[in-house]
Amino acid sequence: MSKNKFSNEDILFMYLALELGERGRGLTEPNPMVGAVVVKDGKVLSTGYHRKFGEIHAERSALEKINVKGTTLYVSLEPCSHTGHTPPCTDIIIEKGVSRVVIPFADPNTRVNGNGIKMLEKEGIKVETGLLKGEAESFNRHYLKYISKRRPWVTINAGVTIDGKLSDNNRNSQWVTGEELRSVSHSFRGEFSAIIVGSATVKDDDPMLTIREEGWEGKKFVRVILDTENRLSTKMNIFNTGKEWPLYIFSGKEYRNSGRKCDDHFFVDSGHGGLDLNEVLRILGEKEIASVLVEGGGALISSFLSSGLCDEVVLFTADKFLGGKNSVEFFSEGVPITDPVKLKSRSIMELDGGYIIRGVI
Repeated sequence: MSKNKFSNEDILFMYLALELGERGRGLTEPNPMVGAVVVKDGKVLSTGYHRKFGEIHAERSALEKINVKGTTLYVSLEPCSHTGHTPPCTDIIIEKGVSRVVIPFADPNTRVNGNGIKMLEKEGIKVETGLLKGEAESFNRHYLKYISKRRPWVTINAGVTIDGKLSDNNRNSQWVTGEELRSVSHSFRGEFSAIIVGSATVKDDDPMLTIREEGWEGKKFVRVILDTENRLSTKMNIFNTGKEWPLYIFSGKEYRNSGRKCDDHFFVDSGHGGLDLNEVLRILGEKEIASVLVEGGGALISSFLSSGLCDEVVLFTADKFLGGKNSVEFFSEGVPITDPVKLKSRSIMELDGGYIIRGVI
């Protein structure tokens, strides 16, 4: 395994591999997003990407289209060397006579973890690592956390005003944000494996918590409800949206006698602050949920932030002020000014009616 100085051409082709892999966002989990580019003499011969969980991997998608020896293969993650839902990618790389493979880093999955690199090098194929490593790690951050900790990546998604309000003074939340921001927010759900809300949100809004926007057809999306006291009525919309939208409910162990509301009803420890969120995330990880979107309400968002279990925040921020002493606030419990929740990185996108502020904690 070697780390060389990469050319501008190498960088260009790896960026292309990342862009291709992006097309599988939200569809490949719990597997990673992967893109692949086959190049010879500076020309792209073929490309591929992992389209959906269980379908062929990016390397095979790109290489099965050509029969040219002596190529360079750019892949956004180490090729696998084991049989899973699909055959090993190392097999077709060797079969097609690839002479050089460029990757950002080794796949930390224990079934891979450098074995793909070793197998290729054993066959005389030059493998170079480290190209756009930081970009590739950020790109596959859901997968990397899930595969290393067996916990889902946790993102908070909230519609707020500029002054941080989730509702008006009468605690009405429909609608804090305008139509465009809401539309983007709903489609944003597709990037994740599951959505989490508290029982108060279900009681107040009676939502379905599905993905209605085009482009996500056939995607598995789990709805997770935290109902500590197991009081939700099975007449709510959340119970009547069909088998294509799996439903998980978490309640406190002391409320087990109230009965199971669905097949996947879990009972966990609870306390004054609500359910044990660590236990909730552990169970979701066991269920191969690689990422979750926390959509509220205010108390649930505060719980995730104050417990240090949040990895990312996305604020759909309306260009308005509501104020009000009784309004629901974002992260209302707060922390001391000497110990704030800080963003390590952030981006801001401007839309009609407001902004999308996204940052990793």
